[in-house]
Amino acid sequence: MGKEVNYRRKFEQFLESVDLGRYREKYRPIKLVEMDLPKNIHALATIYRTYWEEKRFIDFDEFYSEYLKEKESNLEDFRIKIGMCDKCFYKGLPARIYRTWASLITQI
Repeated sequence: MGKEVNYRRKFEQFLESVDLGRYREKYRPIKLVEMDLPKNIHALATIYRTYWEEKRFIDFDEFYSEYLKEKESNLEDFRIKIGMCDKCFYKGLPARIYRTWASLITQI
């Protein structure tokens, strides 16, 4: 039980450190990647694995970097399939992933 309490405390400290206002300001106006995403590029499994299974409480920028590396070829296949230019897709993707990330970590 002591280990779980420690993880909970770390997670609470992590949540207190998240600057949602800064991220909202940065990503709120960007709505380029709002279509349904296929399961192979969803961020959900990566979020659950990182924060709940591995209990690594990293900020969004670090999470997004790991997500990109993990999903790189699937993201590019999807981008090509939908015909979106890389500049637009990779400008809109972090905003889309941020909205998923923020809504999940703040629901706990």
